[in-house]
Amino acid sequence: MPLPPPLPAAPRSQFVTVLAWLSLAMAVLGIASGLLQALAWLVTPSGPTPMALLQGMAPQIQLPPLLEWSLRHSQALLLASLLSSVITAWVSWRLLQRRDWARRAFIALLLAGAAMAVAGAVAFAGMMAWARQLSGLDPASIDPAIATLQSALSITLYAGVAMICVLHLYLCWKLCTPAIRAEFER
Repeated sequence: MPLPPPLPAAPRSQFVTVLAWLSLAMAVLGIASGLLQALAWLVTPSGPTPMALLQGMAPQIQLPPLLEWSLRHSQALLLASLLSSVITAWVSWRLLQRRDWARRAFIALLLAGAAMAVAGAVAFAGMMAWARQLSGLDPASIDPAIATLQSALSITLYAGVAMICVLHLYLCWKLCTPAIRAEFER
């Protein structure tokens, strides 16, 4: 008895293909950027760390803990950024091949990206508060235009973060719809 013909494959949407290619391109750019930064770090003669340079120039200034930690761990942060770009490239490539685990991993990467955007906005707000405290001045007392510029910068940052979060959540939702899920192998 002959075997029945195989079922036709689910049609592949342009949504997943375009999303995967765009993400792959951005990840490759992230890898190239990370490798260039690592190369610059390797060819730079060893000397004082960024933290030591800052303390030498202005020993009386106490940096915010997050900035101090970032400066002390800049090499590890560079490697983590490079690794995240490699992971994103790999997951994006497998998303193109419609692997279900890649769809789930991509959703996790999108959620992590949204969380990092929010964390960056919170860190920015902390840095602005630190700068105001350090100077002891209200920017509006120097020039109202400075206060207006800072407000515009903050609004733009928070609007951008909100747009990133909305976009990432939309992409997560779209990747979970039945029509898109049907494209992926189990």
